[in-house]
Amino acid sequence: MMTSKDIKIQNSVQLLSLIIAIIGINIIAQFYFGRFDLTSEKRYSISDATMEVVENIDDIVYVKVYLDGDLPANFKKLRNSTRELLDDLRAYNGDIMYEFINPSESDDKSKRQKLYRELSKAGLSYYTIPVENKDGFAQKTVFPSALVSYKDKSIALNLLNSNRKVPLDAEIDNSIQTLELKMVNTISKLTKRKIPIVAFTVDHGELNNLHTADIAYELSKMYEVGQIEIGNNLTSLMRRVKVDSVTSKMIPSFEMLVIAQPKKKFNMKDLFLLDQYVMHGGKIVWALDAVEADMDSLQYSTSTIGMPVDLGLAEILFKYGVRLNSNLVLNRNALAIGTAEGELRTWDFFPFALPVKGHLITNNLSAVKTHFVSSMDTVGSSVIKKTVLLQTDRNSRLMPAPALIDLVDIIYRGPNPSLYYQEQQPIAILLEGEFTSVFENRMIDPRILEQKKMLDIVYKSPKTSQLVISDGDIIKNQSMSSAQGSSPYPLGYDRYSKKMFDNKKFLLNSINYMLGDNALIKLRNKQYKIRLLNKDKVAKEKLKWQLINTILPIGLIVLLGIIVGIIKKRKYAIIK
Repeated sequence: MMTSKDIKIQNSVQLLSLIIAIIGINIIAQFYFGRFDLTSEKRYSISDATMEVVENIDDIVYVKVYLDGDLPANFKKLRNSTRELLDDLRAYNGDIMYEFINPSESDDKSKRQKLYRELSKAGLSYYTIPVENKDGFAQKTVFPSALVSYKDKSIALNLLNSNRKVPLDAEIDNSIQTLELKMVNTISKLTKRKIPIVAFTVDHGELNNLHTADIAYELSKMYEVGQIEIGNNLTSLMRRVKVDSVTSKMIPSFEMLVIAQPKKKFNMKDLFLLDQYVMHGGKIVWALDAVEADMDSLQYSTSTIGMPVDLGLAEILFKYGVRLNSNLVLNRNALAIGTAEGELRTWDFFPFALPVKGHLITNNLSAVKTHFVSSMDTVGSSVIKKTVLLQTDRNSRLMPAPALIDLVDIIYRGPNPSLYYQEQQPIAILLEGEFTSVFENRMIDPRILEQKKMLDIVYKSPKTSQLVISDGDIIKNQSMSSAQGSSPYPLGYDRYSKKMFDNKKFLLNSINYMLGDNALIKLRNKQYKIRLLNKDKVAKEKLKWQLINTILPIGLIVLLGIIVGIIKKRKYAIIK
């Protein structure tokens, strides 16, 4: 039987052991960082892709977040989520530092307005939010933005994705979900030694700035974005750099070209320049129309003709591994359009492009909308890896051009099911490998050869990649006209059905993949499950859960006290 003295010694040893254990755990925690995330989608865990970027930071990254002070509840949620993310990033790399600043802190209105102008000029977005106070409502200026600096460079980071004057709560929640991606995008762009350049060609009737505004804006968050005229100029796409004091070589001036829905034919010199660009390692996104068709023609008639387009690209694309067919693909799984009766009806000429799973680009990708799309075939050497990324649904119909596009036939009379017997039709194909020049073993225009010294002509490329899309509209955002002018809708948004499709995500994933930024794709593909309460069940069982959350904890504490009292009573009874 233990004496009272023995029990005191035992309790002292246990207390001392507990203190030593706590101190030891704290010492170990100084050297090893870890966390437990029990959510199925690892919502509160920093992804491996983020850690890869963060761990490679070699100097101070300073983040000034201008979202502090007395904020509306939803903006407080955004601020707190931003702080938590920065704390997590800092835990992996101490070179990440931050501060939160209240731009409305000064009582001097002129000073506040001056700071607002400076922040706005630096690219930080702001919102004027109506807030309730004792006198009714007042306007409050909120900057859900940050300025991220690294060495002598700074980039404005807008934390909130919203085109509204007063953002919705759902938009703030969505912005919180993409905080990690946006922050890593910005840090990655700042810390790269060389930022890749993505250039849109503009001298063959391609889409104008308004219709590529959204994709160009999104790309500008990661890369330098510009425009280029091929213009029969041998040095438009490439430049000569010194290898050493004696030798030099030609390299692409841009890491990637985007050829977005050209209308004019490419001449032989244009093709030679594009071919040599690829042969020197350049990458190209081809977004092409094989058939010219326009919905505007159906405003004045119930039918129109889709005519084949000769862009002069058939031979070069065939050599690279793809044949673009002069036809239109129809499918019943398609976008709906508005009719004269004010209804939305399925328009078979706008089939959904469905992702082919199994590739990093198409993971977690949803349907992509199209307008008058053509089919493609893979051809040529097996040396080139050809991956179909998008395709139509089963039971497609192929309509050779010239093609009759008839509203009555599709919308009112209804299509003939017996014509829809084709399998899925490829719409986007990724080509990877070492390409062979289309000009190999053939005569080249003497006028080009006269300037051979300006260009190192090669007939075999290093490993590179190209993406061929058989619909230029996949890269085209719709626009809205107002008294203030025209403004773009987000890429993938359909203003008629008011639905959002994954055009933007598909293109960003594709370009990231081709430029080697797989980490950004993994972050973009990170899914969050929104767990909403069942409102009917909440209303029905409200009292039950109120009682459980108030009485049950108190009852458990009382029960625990009784149990501890009984144990102590028995323990000390034995000692006596």
